[in-house]
Order: sequence, then structure tokens, then C-alpha cells
Amino acid sequence: MTSKKLHRYLGLFAAAFWLVQVLTGVALTFRQEIDNATLSGKSVAASTAALGNRIQQIQRAGGTVSSLWVADFAADRFDVRYVDPGGAERLMRVDGAGRILRDGLENVPFDNGGLFRTLTLIHTSLLAGDVGEWIVAVSGILLISNLALGLKLAWPRAGMWRQALVLRPSRHAAARFYGLHRTVGFWIAIPLLLIFAAGVALRFDDQLESALGVVRPAPVDVPMGAAIAPARALDIVLARFPGSTITALSMPTASDAWYRVRVHAAGEVPRMYGTTTLFVSAADGKVLREYAASAASPARTFFDLLYPFHTGELGALPGRLILLTMGIALLVLGVFGIRLWLVRRKPR
Repeated sequence: MTSKKLHRYLGLFAAAFWLVQVLTGVALTFRQEIDNATLSGKSVAASTAALGNRIQQIQRAGGTVSSLWVADFAADRFDVRYVDPGGAERLMRVDGAGRILRDGLENVPFDNGGLFRTLTLIHTSLLAGDVGEWIVAVSGILLISNLALGLKLAWPRAGMWRQALVLRPSRHAAARFYGLHRTVGFWIAIPLLLIFAAGVALRFDDQLESALGVVRPAPVDVPMGAAIAPARALDIVLARFPGSTITALSMPTASDAWYRVRVHAAGEVPRMYGTTTLFVSAADGKVLREYAASAASPARTFFDLLYPFHTGELGALPGRLILLTMGIALLVLGVFGIRLWLVRRKPR
């Protein structure tokens, strides 16, 4: 089979899987902005005292808080994950002052922000658990292979670069769709190859982290003692990294008697979830272990860049806009490819 036929039939075979991946990826590019736009309330700067007080109120009412996560790029809205007294898993969205913006069950398809959680599960696992994750990974590898094959076929000979990069009008349908398919593909192929490669690597993040030797172990054998308040743990970390913003807080448990606090420190690459992580003793507030982004090894930095590169966060707002544009261009590329195949199948 020739390279051209392989490129064509591989694209037709996996088109449905790729369509799902691209559509969900495009829909998730600005999920935070869209989700927060559905909620009332103005932006309020994060207050560690107010956020800590909200966590303690939930726990005094009989709930068990497991974590708090930033819910927008401005770091002024947060999601609190907790289990209510009845054992139901719930998700509460609060502003920086701890005021409740919404509160409901977490594992619902569409309510309480569930639409974007469902889209994320479709994008990462097709709602099929581990089997779905493998299917997504294999389809991603096939997409990378087909993009590379298409780039090889479209690569111009010496002196033909202008014809490859600029669209030329044609009255012949097959020539017109071929030109559109080739030119659009040539412009987006290389960046998409890198973006999809990062996405496939994220499927094997645990294995990759181990292979790179950059696993971040947590403290062990830490006595509980008299637990400090969550607001105090946040203050300790923010004082250690002035100018940083809170991105996550994991609560102590019976076996892990520490707070894990994650912040986006000054100077870190643009992303919603920072990578600087500290473990703070719940007994006395001592910093037990610290992983600063500024002190990360090259291997760890590479690993931490995979997610923001795949989502476009690495380029801040322009980066996500470029990612959105390329996702739409890939959809258009697929349409041109299918139209070209249909036109060529027509009898002369």
C-alpha cells in the first residue's frame, strides 16, 4: 500500500475517534471562563482566613473536606471537595471570600458544573475507565502517525514552498479540496504533532514520572498532634513564597498528618495549577518537604510542562486562542479530506 493510500484509509478508519477528541478538546479550552460565567457574583481576591473558615464550617456541620482547588485563572474562585454527613460526595464553588456560589453533588453528568467534568472524562477515557484511556492513547498515536505521514506527503520539493503554503484557486473540485487539505495541514501539522504527543504522554504520566526519576514523595511517619487550622497552613506557604497564588490544598488524614499546599509562585510558567508544592505539618506548621518550581531539575521541568503545553496554558490567553484555532483548523482539515475522498470516488 502506498503512503498516500495508507494516509487516506487510516484517516477514514479512525475519523470518529479523532472527531470526539478534537471536539471535546475545543470545548474544554475555555471551560473555566464558560463555567464561571454561569455563576453570579463579582471577583473577590482570595482570603486565606475566609477560605479556611469555609472549610471549618463544613467540617463543623459534619462534613469531611478532602481538598480545595483553584477554579479560574485569576485564582479568586475555588472548588471545595467534601463528603457530607450522609456520605455523599459534594463539590462547592466559593469565591475568594469563601461565599458559596453553588453547592451540589459531584458525580452528576450535567448539574453543578458536571457538563465540563463529563466532557473531560470523554476526552480522556471515553467514559470507559482504563479501557477507554487505552483507546484514547492508541487513537492519539494513530493521529500522530497520520499527521506525520500527511506532512511527509505534503512536503514541497525545492523551489515549491510558495505553492505549498499559499492556497491557489481551482475550478476542479478534486484539485480545490486537495489544495485546501494540503495547505491547511501543512500549516498546523508540526504544532499539532507536538500537542498530541504531549497528550499521549499524559496518559502515561505515572510511568513517565518514574522513568524520568522525578517522583515527588510525600513525608512519612509524621505525628498528628494538635492540628493547625487550614488558613494557617496556607499563610505559612504564602509567606515562604511571596507573590504566589493558592492553587490547591489537600487536608490531613489519619495516615497523612500534613497539609499539601500547591501554589503558582512568581516566575512560574503560565498555568492555572502551579507546580510549587509544600507539605506542612498539621501538628506544628513545620514545612516537612518543599518542591519549588524554581529549583526543579530539567527533567522535572519538562514533565511539568506537558500539561500546560497540551492545553495551551503555557502561552497564557494567546496560547489557548492559538490552540482553539488549530483545533478548529483540524476539524476543517478532516472535512476537506473526506470531501476530497468523496469527490474522487465519483465516476468520471
